[in-house]
Amino acid sequence: MDRRSMPLSRRLGSASGGAPVKIETVLTRLQGVKPTGAKQWQAVCPAHDDHKPSLSITLAEDGKILLHCQAGCAFDAVCENLGISPAELFPDSQRRDADPSKPLAVYDYRDELGKLVYQVVRLPLKRFMQRRPGDNGEFIWDMKGVIRVPYRLPELVKTGDGDIVFVVEGERDADNVASLGLIVTTNSGGAGKWLDSYNHYFKGRTVALLGDNDEPGRKHVQQVAQALLPVAREVRVLSLPEGFKDISEYLDTQKSVEPEALKSLLLKWFYEAEPFEPESSVQPIIVRLSDVKALPIEWFWFNRIPLGMLTLLLGDAGLGKSFLTLYMASKISTGGTWPDGDGIPDNSAPLGSVVILSAEDDLAHVVRPRLDSLNADLSRIKSLEGVRIKDENGQECQEYFNLQHHIPALRKAVRSCKDCKVIIIDPLSAFLGGKIDSHKDSDVRSVLAPLVELAEENQIAIIAIMHLNKNISSKVVYRGMGSIAFTAAARTVWLVSTDPNDPDSKRRLLTPVKHNILIEPTGLAFELVDGKVVFENESITMSSEEALGGGSTVEAVVRDEAVVWLRDILTPDKSLASTELDKMAEAEGIKSRTLRRAKEKAGVTSYRLCGLAICYAAKSP
Repeated sequence: MDRRSMPLSRRLGSASGGAPVKIETVLTRLQGVKPTGAKQWQAVCPAHDDHKPSLSITLAEDGKILLHCQAGCAFDAVCENLGISPAELFPDSQRRDADPSKPLAVYDYRDELGKLVYQVVRLPLKRFMQRRPGDNGEFIWDMKGVIRVPYRLPELVKTGDGDIVFVVEGERDADNVASLGLIVTTNSGGAGKWLDSYNHYFKGRTVALLGDNDEPGRKHVQQVAQALLPVAREVRVLSLPEGFKDISEYLDTQKSVEPEALKSLLLKWFYEAEPFEPESSVQPIIVRLSDVKALPIEWFWFNRIPLGMLTLLLGDAGLGKSFLTLYMASKISTGGTWPDGDGIPDNSAPLGSVVILSAEDDLAHVVRPRLDSLNADLSRIKSLEGVRIKDENGQECQEYFNLQHHIPALRKAVRSCKDCKVIIIDPLSAFLGGKIDSHKDSDVRSVLAPLVELAEENQIAIIAIMHLNKNISSKVVYRGMGSIAFTAAARTVWLVSTDPNDPDSKRRLLTPVKHNILIEPTGLAFELVDGKVVFENESITMSSEEALGGGSTVEAVVRDEAVVWLRDILTPDKSLASTELDKMAEAEGIKSRTLRRAKEKAGVTSYRLCGLAICYAAKSP
């Protein structure tokens, strides 16, 4: 007879199971035995083809011999292959008079249609075995070819919207909760045995998890909650009252309470529980806005470059971006004035120190001579050339600076300066780090976030130079090399370009690209003359799009119409007060921004009359 179909009494031995075996007997029947601790051993499991010892053997303080296969072999299978009855592993004081082969309970696992798939059999000595129905009405004591299903599946699949499905630990708990009129299920095998194949039965359902009140039970609940969260409508984890190991133990103390009242109580536990959220080491940092002190923006260059923030300077190669940043460095080092003209609240540069990171210009041949011609105070300007590190052998060596790994070194450089006001990075792409993909948003943000934090904590401006890409059809804000995350991280972005009306001249334009913290910013025009940066007195109203020869076609048409209107009413011999001109333009539907751009293109000049009103006269086209 196939042992799988033997009666349980023959498979497990006699009622008494024989005298208790000694630990030495068990160990001599095993192979590869090695001690792992006090009264603990590891050995090859006899119930499967074990190439790596996976059977744990423990002699408990009360005399029990505990066997556990880490590969998942059933306890009874291990005993059978050892030729030992499970009862023989218990001392006489703990052995029951009951026949160990006589089931205490049988739990049917059925498919969606109610057909019996397999059974879980509960036996004395807290043993559980599983069996499947054979072709001739017998039961076969293995699970070969069986597709496991959740317990009480026919009731589960009939649930609809609004029904709450309880998931407990163990069939006895499930039956006790079901007796209250609730939908309930569990999985065979106990804690830690939930299968992903069960998850689809819970799609769109509301789930209440109620595990045992011990560490394995709590871990099991977390496992099931994590598994069901992607498919269930909602998952909540319920807690048992203190002092009860499982829901059955609690319900046993409530025999005098009506089932309907107990049902309402369990539902109350559900509604009082919070929706499940996965455990995470990442916790939110929340700031109440009422606790935030509003601060005014402090300026490196008023209404152009802020302190404590990142500014990008975009432009094609060879247009003077690097020269312009050295001009700014010279102004900071001497506390000079910015070239904005009248009407600026304070156009003085804040006196302080400068840290330069330059990858393209030689200090001795280019940077120092330019700063000399700009009359900079060189004692206040420092260049960060690299970092000293120790290699794996403890030897000191030098590396090129990169933002990915060396922000702490940059922080030390800033704090070593007296009242540092600006860090100039030329160009930004040269200092990202070898493993950073400049076209990947997450990579760029990971590098720029610490840099922006450094600017904020030290209240310094960071000005970084970037080259333009070749996509001339894009808006300027998208023209920086690499990811849009560069311009997203910067508070202000400026463009250095040639004059589109005279691209062959030495005239350069500095126009705003991103300026959400600025107040109606205007551009500036400058030239590089004999090693100096010379700005024009008047600001320009040209946009960065127009500076690159793009801009809105509609805006250009409206501006050109305003130019024609200006030239009709203004001539070299005819002028108007600015207030009168503004009123006339408003009556014609010309917006002030369009009027400013039209004045520039029309060649309108201005002068003061008796120090009172500004009048305009148009040059001949």
